[in-house]
Amino acid sequence: MKRAHISLKIKLAAALLHMKRYVGDGEWENIISSKEAPLLTADQIIARFHFDHYPIPHAEGGPDEPWNLDPVPTADHKKKTATIDVPGIAKRKRVAQSHIEHTRTMATPRDQRQPKQSRWASRPFRKKGISK
Repeated sequence: MKRAHISLKIKLAAALLHMKRYVGDGEWENIISSKEAPLLTADQIIARFHFDHYPIPHAEGGPDEPWNLDPVPTADHKKKTATIDVPGIAKRKRVAQSHIEHTRTMATPRDQRQPKQSRWASRPFRKKGISK
């Protein structure tokens, strides 16, 4: 008798059920407990995970390839996105823009550049030994 084909969805759900998270003191626990797993369908198991683009974020052109996708529990992924990914991407964009502006400034001949504006107000300094 020939064995029935196991769908990719069922295989993915089975793989996700074996994922563990570190809880401290060298201890690991299943993300979805063995008591809860039989009560869930494959779709429900898959829905509890997001696929994080790591190491190259999707916003920076990260491909949808297996080597760049990391299954993460939904809550953990939302927290990482808000606290690490979004601020990191924003910073890299600011640094890149600053670099472009600096390169443009350095490429402009000195006599054609805008004069620098001091961040500090101009004020006379008191001369030593002279009092009013």
